[in-house]
Amino acid sequence: MTEIQEMSRQELEQELKQERMSEEVVFFEASREIVLVDPSEETLSEMSEISHMESSEGRNFKFEVREMDIWNSSLSYEEMKEKYTRILGSHPNFMEWAERTYNKQEVFSIEHEGRYHVLESDDEERMEWARSLDDVAENLSVDLNETKSRIAMGSKSRADIKEALLKKGYPVEDNSRFRESDKNIGCDLTIDLRDYQEEYVAEAHDRKAAVLANPSGSGKTVTSIGLMAKVDSPTLVLVPQRSLISQWKREITDKTTLTEDQIGEYHGGEKEMKDITIATYHMAGDKTGPFRKEWGLIIFDEVHHIPSKLFRKTASLQSTRRIGLSASPVREDSKEREIFALIGREIGGDWARFFDQDYVLKPDVDIHFVDWESDYHRMKYQKASGFEKAIIASKNPAKMPMIGEFLEEYEDSKTIVFCDWIEQGEKLAEEFDLPFINGETDYDEREEYFERYREGEIDTVIVSRIGDEGLDLPDAEVGIVASGQGGSRRQATQRAGRVMRPFGDAQVHMIATRGSNEEDFVKRQVEHLKEKGVPVRIHD
Repeated sequence: MTEIQEMSRQELEQELKQERMSEEVVFFEASREIVLVDPSEETLSEMSEISHMESSEGRNFKFEVREMDIWNSSLSYEEMKEKYTRILGSHPNFMEWAERTYNKQEVFSIEHEGRYHVLESDDEERMEWARSLDDVAENLSVDLNETKSRIAMGSKSRADIKEALLKKGYPVEDNSRFRESDKNIGCDLTIDLRDYQEEYVAEAHDRKAAVLANPSGSGKTVTSIGLMAKVDSPTLVLVPQRSLISQWKREITDKTTLTEDQIGEYHGGEKEMKDITIATYHMAGDKTGPFRKEWGLIIFDEVHHIPSKLFRKTASLQSTRRIGLSASPVREDSKEREIFALIGREIGGDWARFFDQDYVLKPDVDIHFVDWESDYHRMKYQKASGFEKAIIASKNPAKMPMIGEFLEEYEDSKTIVFCDWIEQGEKLAEEFDLPFINGETDYDEREEYFERYREGEIDTVIVSRIGDEGLDLPDAEVGIVASGQGGSRRQATQRAGRVMRPFGDAQVHMIATRGSNEEDFVKRQVEHLKEKGVPVRIHD
């Protein structure tokens, strides 16, 4: 190392040290909440590995350490302890809780024993306690010894046991060994994966079950296709809506040696099972019979849906490996744990890595408040009740001029306008002479609009909620949110994700009505984005 390089390294270390000296850390041990004032980017990145962000305001950041943050971390306990101690100082009681929580991962496991699965524990008392739980006992057939019980035959038994124990604070390590498929399908990649994609393919392959939580634009689909090629055996891809099937088919044939005639579709219009089958959750959950075969891999796209009643049935389908995909594995019903129990542990949730290395452009999110267009609309809102209030605030006509200003400002940019209501979308389409794509739009017409957008024939489209998930519009630079779904953090993350790419601009404008419940909704919506380090500004 030259003298100049050594000086640069020393200067950098000194700069980092000065940044840390300016930080202020307040730790509320009882609630495990952490408040950071003016933290460095390095500290924020480290905190994302060992906790989750609750909120941020300016340079003030509030974090919380949950059990799932301990379990989902890729760090060893000693590595976590070092980071907690360095950032928070000495807190013996907290570290005892963290160690106890970390060790809970090792109490229960599911193993393969002959033709059966068994639930095992490293502790006789804990095993006796587990057997006393109704949701566990009804899924066990016979006790083999003090620490081992055979699991009853049935597709849902393992999932129910894992879910029951997780609710009690014990994640189960599922080491089920399904027979590796003897059938190779000849799936080879025709592209080179990025370093982190190869890393996550290897990790998912070794774990056998995982949820990939990379940010939008980082190539989660490509990563899962990389895993498909590594497994190289019959694969089932599950998607929440039919429009995503053609998108997946295009990605698979574009990035592998597989041809269209090797890929089957299973939905309301077509029912064909092949080496690679792409199906909707609805079809696979409603008619599980045709899907009960020896899959080498199941890919659960938009996996945050899995806890819902119909979708969760697909979690019982057996495969050697499984991977869930979602940039926003959060739910407003607080059922994130069920995703963990039904599919696998999270990997790739450290968004700071992607932003810092310029794999994904960090979007700027601006929130704008507008007044009521007139006293009539304000009075109409005040007289309404329940969900009707939210609808009236969403459709406030005073939003129209601001949307027009943004469309004029970004007339040379690829733009998506999001709205939740058909009537509002139709008025925007008429006012600005733009195509409005919604659930009532004919499927072929919808695909034609999206293709024209991709090809650059049109620069701006208006979409309803159908544009929230999995929409592949890689050149989108600007998102304008005219109305949103209550305080859904997932929806805001998905919509911001439409402009998160490795190039160009990434700007999101969210418009809400001042003096209405939209004010609270829109602030809640951006919480997950702020947790991941996305800057959010409020213009009042």
